[in-house]
Amino acid sequence: MPWIEESAIHSTSGPLPFTRSAIDKVEAALAKVGAPNGHSATTSHVFFTLILCLAITVIPIAAHFVSPALAIACHFLLVSGTALFLTPMAPLVVVFSLIFQNMFVSIFSDFLVDQNDYNFVRGYNFLTMMILWLWLFGQYGLNWRSYGRTVNRIMGAGLIGFGLIGVYFLLGMAKNPSGAIIYLRNIISPLVIFQIFFLTSLRSRQPLTPFFVTITILVIILGFIEMLDRELWLDMVNGWRLWEVGNREAVLGLVADKSAKETGLIVRNILDTMRVAFLNTPLLGENSFVILRMSGPNIHAISYSYVLAFLSILMLMNRRWYLTLPIIPLLLLASAKGSMIMMLLAFSALLARKLFGAVFAIGALLFVLAVYIGLGIITGLNIGDFHVLGFMGGVYNFIGYPFGNGLGDGGNLVSNFNNLDWPAYQAAGRTPIAMESAVGVMLHQMGIATFGLLAVYAWIAAQTYKVSLESRINLHSIASFILIIVMVNGIFQEEAIFSPLALGLIMGLNGHILGQASGRDDTSQ
Repeated sequence: MPWIEESAIHSTSGPLPFTRSAIDKVEAALAKVGAPNGHSATTSHVFFTLILCLAITVIPIAAHFVSPALAIACHFLLVSGTALFLTPMAPLVVVFSLIFQNMFVSIFSDFLVDQNDYNFVRGYNFLTMMILWLWLFGQYGLNWRSYGRTVNRIMGAGLIGFGLIGVYFLLGMAKNPSGAIIYLRNIISPLVIFQIFFLTSLRSRQPLTPFFVTITILVIILGFIEMLDRELWLDMVNGWRLWEVGNREAVLGLVADKSAKETGLIVRNILDTMRVAFLNTPLLGENSFVILRMSGPNIHAISYSYVLAFLSILMLMNRRWYLTLPIIPLLLLASAKGSMIMMLLAFSALLARKLFGAVFAIGALLFVLAVYIGLGIITGLNIGDFHVLGFMGGVYNFIGYPFGNGLGDGGNLVSNFNNLDWPAYQAAGRTPIAMESAVGVMLHQMGIATFGLLAVYAWIAAQTYKVSLESRINLHSIASFILIIVMVNGIFQEEAIFSPLALGLIMGLNGHILGQASGRDDTSQ
């Protein structure tokens, strides 16, 4: 069931809830160029969209090695032009850059000077999101009175989230500016992506399914190359060189030698770092086996796993099951428990809704998640799981100081893992500061405001579920379910909430659904 074409909230009547300006008229004229109208037109439209996405993703990376100022200027112009004149493509540009940017960074890694250069180049997809959001939000802000109550209420919820994040960003900047900036990107991205999808869908009824089908096919092709011949994949994306750049400081610090003495595992090259126990858990005991873990075009296994799970859900809900089947082995080799649990619980809740009704389904899901949290924490403490220890560290910090320490204080991304004493933490039942858990890190950094931000996410999930009660479209139900589940996964993973490819994509889907529904509701008032 396509998430736009067959949506019960696809068709609207009357004017869209915003003031038409000269820019809007130009946008409407450009939107007609290649607009989907038949198979050939749809193919042309998707091709044009991919060219635009490729240009916005690759040009700043290539130009960066000539002049960073030139790269930023070119990037700003390209993204601004998209926001102003090709608005329906804004969410698609975001999705493409998030999934594929790191692959292009890897291809250009021969030109990287040091780790700081590497980190800077990887920030272009965040810059893409923020430029798009600023233009879209600015247009909304200038015309907010012309929107209906539903739209303004949803936008208001997002502003509450931005406000909470902003307060703790300023607090973090006073302590650790670089750490605060790193965590600002992680924490704010889901809400930014949500509003990009939401505001765009208010103004456009352009079908997105053909684009996501194309993205799914690309991900499958690249995934099978990586799965069948890892060395060929690394040659294609220049992964050997990227690993050298990313691990230069560790090599100079003899980190591999220290690790070899402690664990007996010798890391000779990037392939050794990919060898992990299946699902990376001691729960399998002697039944566990070693796999060569996949990282995908985004060069990060856990985020890649969420991408695969997200695309699987979209394809199944759009009756393209034949594209889900080849994703399954890729998902297993990405070997991340969280995304698999998300899919299992979401489809179970969807089945419960069909059999027993909407109220039973959401109630049963919340009950199962409560049990999942309890069992996860108890089991994690018994086996010394790093994620649970990190979450308990966050809880301990929160109890000691519930007002929060500011963004960038604690967490994986600002911790020196070479100096961590995990045996001591396992004995203590917690880490000294929060890490390895998004919720734990948020409790440490944002204190009691964490519950406010999570409440915003939960409220958005509830609004999507309300839409599903009227539309009775499976995708609307499952979008709400996976948003709730990934919030809970954030207790046991940092990536679940902090990766734009996890919570970010899911928030985007919810934003699109709510935008379509809000446009219909407001035009009927």
